[in-house]
Amino acid sequence: MTNHLLKGLGYCLIAALAIISSGCATGTTLLAVSHSPLETIEQKRQGDVLVKPFVDKRENKQYIGNKRNGFGMVLGHVATRKDVKLDELLTKYFVEALRDAGYNAVLDESAASGTAPKGKFDTIIEGEVVTFWMDLYMAVWHRVVVNVKATNPVDKKVLWEKTIEGSEKRVLWVGATGEYERIVREALTKALNQATQEFVSDDFYNSAISKTL
Repeated sequence: MTNHLLKGLGYCLIAALAIISSGCATGTTLLAVSHSPLETIEQKRQGDVLVKPFVDKRENKQYIGNKRNGFGMVLGHVATRKDVKLDELLTKYFVEALRDAGYNAVLDESAASGTAPKGKFDTIIEGEVVTFWMDLYMAVWHRVVVNVKATNPVDKKVLWEKTIEGSEKRVLWVGATGEYERIVREALTKALNQATQEFVSDDFYNSAISKTL
C-alpha cells in the first residue's frame, strides 16, 4: 500500500508541476520592445544620412518568439504589441544610433507623405531585419540580426555593408512578461551599441561618408 501510495503521490506531483509549468506558457504574450541608453560616443562623426524604412525579412512575422512549458513543448508565443510593427520600430532605433554617432540622420517618409526628403545627403542607409527571435527552456534567450548597407545617393552603388547582431541569455525564473522584455531589451541594446560603433568607425566613415563629400 505504501509503494502504491507513493507512486500515486508522485504522479499527482508530476501532473501538478506540468499544469503549473504550462500555465505561463499558453497564449500569446505581448511585449514592449525597447532598448537601454546606448554607450556614450566621445569622438562623434559628421554627415547627412537618409535612412530608408527597414524591410522585415523574417519568415515568421506574426511572432517574435516561442513560449514552452517545463517539458520543452511549445504552447504559446511572444509578439510585439498590436500597434507596433517591428520593422518600423527598428528603423527608428537605428536612426537613433546614427544620431548618437553624430550624424544628421533623417528618416525617409516619402512613401507615406508623397514628398521627397529635402536636402542633400552623403549616404543612404538601408536595412533588412533577418532575425528577431526568442526561445526558452529553463533559460530564455533572444537574438537580433539586422543586415545594414550604405549606398551612394547618386548612382545607388553599395559603399558599405555590415551584419549587426546582438544576443542575450538568462535563467528564466517565473516566465513573467518583465523577464521576456528584459532579455529582448538587453539583446537589442547590444545590437544597437554595435551599430553605433560601426557608424563611427573609419571603415564606415571613409567608405560611406567621405567619398561622397
